[in-house]
Amino acid sequence: MSNETELNPYEAPKETKGTKRTRKKKELAEDDHEQSAAIDAIVFSLRKTRPWITLFGTLSYIFAVVLVGFGLYSMSATSSSRVLGEIGAVTFVLYLLIAILYGVIGTRLFRYRDSINQVLASEGRLEFVATAIERQREFWALVGVMTVVLLGLYLLTILGALLFFPLIGR
Repeated sequence: MSNETELNPYEAPKETKGTKRTRKKKELAEDDHEQSAAIDAIVFSLRKTRPWITLFGTLSYIFAVVLVGFGLYSMSATSSSRVLGEIGAVTFVLYLLIAILYGVIGTRLFRYRDSINQVLASEGRLEFVATAIERQREFWALVGVMTVVLLGLYLLTILGALLFFPLIGR
């Protein structure tokens, strides 16, 4: 029925002499040079980003400690009144939750910074660059989720304050 030279549309393509592409050594060398230059640019950017990551990671930890302090203060300052005492416990829990969120953000930033340190120590080995970029992606995904959670907690805090402050004035 069919001839062997006819093309079968259901058959996998076969390599022929005309489909083989040979690359010259010069083209390969140019690609290696371009890839090396791109990795050098990435490593340079990571090196310049590292101090900022350290700063914001440290500030996240400091802010978490300050929030716990505010929570303890709000709980101790309102313990004299029954109504205010209940509000103090609720605000302490809210401050504690927000402090935990900031602590997690700081931890992720320091993980990212540590992966940048590995990139710099390995002089830009590609697998360490990939790990650093993955840690950066994980950080920003976490920040996106945490932002939504924090906005919800702030909204709850504001609504709680609006609902409970009229009770305090009585």
